Amino acid sequence: MSELMSIVIPVYNRAKELPRTVASIVAQDYRPLHLILVDNNSSDNSLAVCHELQQRYRDEQLCIDVLQQPKPGASAARNMGLAHVNSRYMMFFDSDDELHPDAVSRYMHAFAAHPDVDIVGSTIEFHDGSRSLGVAKAVFTTEPEAHIIHGILSTQRMAARTQLFREVGGWQEEYNGWLDWNLGLRLMLRTRKIVWLKTPPVATVYLHPNSITGRNDLKGYRQFYQALQYTRRDIAASDHPRKLRLERLVIYRQALLAARIVRESKKDDVALRDFSRLIFDEAMNDSLTTASMRLFFPLCLQYASRGGRGSGTIAQWIIR
Repeated sequence: MSELMSIVIPVYNRAKELPRTVASIVAQDYRPLHLILVDNNSSDNSLAVCHELQQRYRDEQLCIDVLQQPKPGASAARNMGLAHVNSRYMMFFDSDDELHPDAVSRYMHAFAAHPDVDIVGSTIEFHDGSRSLGVAKAVFTTEPEAHIIHGILSTQRMAARTQLFREVGGWQEEYNGWLDWNLGLRLMLRTRKIVWLKTPPVATVYLHPNSITGRNDLKGYRQFYQALQYTRRDIAASDHPRKLRLERLVIYRQALLAARIVRESKKDDVALRDFSRLIFDEAMNDSLTTASMRLFFPLCLQYASRGGRGSGTIAQWIIR
């Protein structure tokens, strides 16, 4: 019998999208599977849909559990699901995306072929609901610098040892932005035992305005800023040999966030512009910011705020 794989999906007001997501799990050509749906205090009928799907699809090779987490936030729901996992390998997934039919089998074959590996990473494709937007940028490396810049380990594009997720403390529940970016970095600070499934993509991610990632108001930007501060704390607490450089790259991300706010906000939005100036000045005056970074950041602000891309490559060369 093949080894069990667990999949944890937090659910919040996804009654319409959830059947498509669960159907993509059922369509996997790998068994056995343990699907854990964690309703996060939905205000629609998502919980009832979870139970209906549980009854419709459960069989000997597909165990479906439905849990309820009243504490707000996907991280709390994911951590509840993580505590419920009893398999050696697992993955997290979102309640409005689709897993391709061979995704789990490709993950599990990679673990079997590389018994000492902790993480199997992959690629994903984006869809706006009407057409494919292409494959996400991927950098196939074990170096955390690349993750800080590009976010290469996200929710839908990795599976890992369950114990590793637990060792790094699971998901952060103190804030609600860039959560998988933070988790991915904590995983990479702990291990370099990563292999990559380079092609084809394992999942389709549907972009929509209800995602926290696309939020462009003051509350959303404050969450992103908070993620940067917690991530710096995580790096400082690690024993990574290049942690000073990693912290400096996070400071660069803060300067880049300031540029993003300028680019996405209206000129008469004083609160957002003030917040952008505040976090940019903080990055410029940080005790870890070097002279070369102080020269680079204003150029980066001007370039990125006008829509320019690719400064991360230069940042990795400048920041040491």
